[in-house]
Amino acid sequence: MSIGNNYNGKIFLIIYAYMMSALLWATPQDLVPLTFDKDWSYYSDGEVDAYKIKREYDEKKLTIFALQQAKKGIINGDLELAKFFLTKVSERRSSLGLIKRRYQSIIMFIEGKYTESLNLISSERYNNKNNYRQVCLLRILNLVALDKIDQLIEEVGSCQNLTLEYSTSNQFWLTQLTRIKSKNEDLLKGNLIENLRNALGSIEFTEIWMKMALFLNKEEIIIKYVATFPPAVYRSKKVRELIGFAYYRLGQKEKALEFIEDIESPNTDNIRGNINLLEGKYELAFGHFKLALKKKENSQNALQRAIPIAYTLGLWDDGLKMIKRIVGNDLNERRKITLETLFLIRRNDLKTAQENLLYLEDLYNNNFPREINLMNSYVALRNGENERLEKASGEACVNYDGLNCWLNLQVIHWENIGLTINRDEDTLVLDNFDIESLKQVKTKDPLKESVFVDQRDIEELDREQITIDPRKN
Repeated sequence: MSIGNNYNGKIFLIIYAYMMSALLWATPQDLVPLTFDKDWSYYSDGEVDAYKIKREYDEKKLTIFALQQAKKGIINGDLELAKFFLTKVSERRSSLGLIKRRYQSIIMFIEGKYTESLNLISSERYNNKNNYRQVCLLRILNLVALDKIDQLIEEVGSCQNLTLEYSTSNQFWLTQLTRIKSKNEDLLKGNLIENLRNALGSIEFTEIWMKMALFLNKEEIIIKYVATFPPAVYRSKKVRELIGFAYYRLGQKEKALEFIEDIESPNTDNIRGNINLLEGKYELAFGHFKLALKKKENSQNALQRAIPIAYTLGLWDDGLKMIKRIVGNDLNERRKITLETLFLIRRNDLKTAQENLLYLEDLYNNNFPREINLMNSYVALRNGENERLEKASGEACVNYDGLNCWLNLQVIHWENIGLTINRDEDTLVLDNFDIESLKQVKTKDPLKESVFVDQRDIEELDREQITIDPRKN
């Protein structure tokens, strides 16, 4: 074999190996023919290797970018955006697949899907020291949510050893959380929280101590010792935010507002919104909840209050946008779609409302609750769907809804009552009609009957004997 042929053979083997590895790790959509616009025989082994390294580097660079954007989406509460970018990360083709699964686990945890979240980070690949350190706290949180006490205690012991150096509070929160799940009476009664006040000093420990007190509904302990905090602690906005929250829980609204006056965060916006809501200032409250959602898109506290206010104020578009942000494993899908349908009806988007009702029909197995059936009847009426109106109004009538009983009768009288009420023609108007006149006492005037046959003639005919000859038919 000549030197030239040997060289070309090496080039071919390198390209062939690269193509086979690409096919091995590719997904079906990735399997497209590889085309080369260059004559590789002119390139050395080093140049081919450099090309391969550059191509792998570009792919990894795109993967890292997708993971960065996914992480940003999780932090900002935009879970749909995070999910989108994670679909761009191939676990089989990337060494960063473990990070992808960890991010997916975080999303599942936020959505309340604790079992799925735990399963994503429970594989053997996460059990080596470096990987386990990254996921053990998330495992613990899922075990807490799932109430798996025995497994939780074992996991906490393993996790503390590996993460202790990263904790500024000697794993105080993790330790107390385990005690709560183990139903430690001293902690649940607040005795342990009060005894730990002597350890207050650092900002980090003070924050955790206050959060634990709030978690146990022992905010009065915070207020009791707030004057003993070191002056440096008050420079922390997080500490002042927690103090404000404690005052708010105790009903001391003015004090709460004083402590959070210069703090802009989702929590402080929610506190301001709640205070405005208690005072009946709905527009101001709604504005604060919208600010909270702007900073944290999936803030459940803000959503739970802003959606009813949006309905009260007639802000249908805002309400619909907020409803789409509701997530959670304990979320009742039927209720969410029902609420969305209500807003759609009020916005007069009857076509979309009808689509929702058809979907709800499947979810309820053709057995609507009374409230949804009333919506179904109304939408069918407005859309001119006579058969659906007849069925819905009939079911509502059986459930003692008088208006739907009347509607059910109109379906019989009119060819299509829904189309009739949508006509552009003028309705019958009585010029002399006055609602007040109906409230006035009226004189009873007896009816005057026109006599067409005299009663005496009828009586005379009754007295007459009439002989009927059976032979005459």
